[in-house]
Amino acid sequence: MRKVTLLTLAPTALFLMAGCGFSGSGTVVPTAHSSGSAPVSSQTIPTTNSSTPSSSTTPTSSVAPSSSASTITTTTGSPSVSNASVTMQAMQDLSKDNTGLPLAYPSVLPPPPGPGFGYLTATTHANTTSWFVQLLDTSTPLGVNNPTIASHLAPPAPYVGSWGLTLLGTALPVTTTPERAGVLRSQNPLWSASEAAIKATGSSKVSVGNNGATLGATVYTYNNTGSTAKIMWTEGNWTIAVVGSTAANEQPIANSIVDYLHTHYLPPYPGLIMVQMTSPTNAVTRIDWIQGDQLLYVATRQPMSTNPIDAAAMVVHWTGYH
Repeated sequence: MRKVTLLTLAPTALFLMAGCGFSGSGTVVPTAHSSGSAPVSSQTIPTTNSSTPSSSTTPTSSVAPSSSASTITTTTGSPSVSNASVTMQAMQDLSKDNTGLPLAYPSVLPPPPGPGFGYLTATTHANTTSWFVQLLDTSTPLGVNNPTIASHLAPPAPYVGSWGLTLLGTALPVTTTPERAGVLRSQNPLWSASEAAIKATGSSKVSVGNNGATLGATVYTYNNTGSTAKIMWTEGNWTIAVVGSTAANEQPIANSIVDYLHTHYLPPYPGLIMVQMTSPTNAVTRIDWIQGDQLLYVATRQPMSTNPIDAAAMVVHWTGYH
């Protein structure tokens, strides 16, 4: 296997960074972090998604890939003025950095977890080999990259999510399946080498999904106990794992992911979806995929039972920015 050289930020920084190196004028002030109305523009933005389903089996559903129009929505389907303005301002700020890197964004963002939350804003971070956008919840309306964002993060869950791109090293291209798998795992902070299949103390076969979406999966257990388990399966070039709890707690989350991906489309590239349970019913998610010499990712940080679907929807609605 060839050694891979990456030009990247540390994976934990990509996933955990709340915001530093603020720049930009911060002139766009978002409205409350809740559903609104009206799209941001009538312009249609080309998408990098393919009509190829994530599974090698063609879905029987008639649901087609979503439109790539520049309307920004929450995963509840309601267009949001604040989400649209924050996303477009973030992409505009990144375009001013002139890094030469391609830009993209999810035209669907995670919804707020419930009433009482504050205002959505973002910080952008870029250099010559990577960029990312950090979505944040603040107690007062602040524009993108406002230098006072760090002082106004809204409890209890200010880190909403993020998305970004990193160039892979070109000296040793990532071309083989093992090389791609190694890169995806090394860059995804929810992947744990201690929970690799070779370190499992037990395994069993299960079905995940419901009705026509049912797939075969493996449950790995560790330390000779069922209290630490991983449900893992593949769909086409994608590997999906739910970790951090018992198999019984992970199963409903796994079922919901399979059901969603049965009728929606992931990019036709090698990818890894990692779902970390934070309680018996809630989870956070990080998704990475490789497109040519680029590693792309999205993350959703607010622990909810719908969190993995929110993250998958961001990838399904991945849209090029020009």
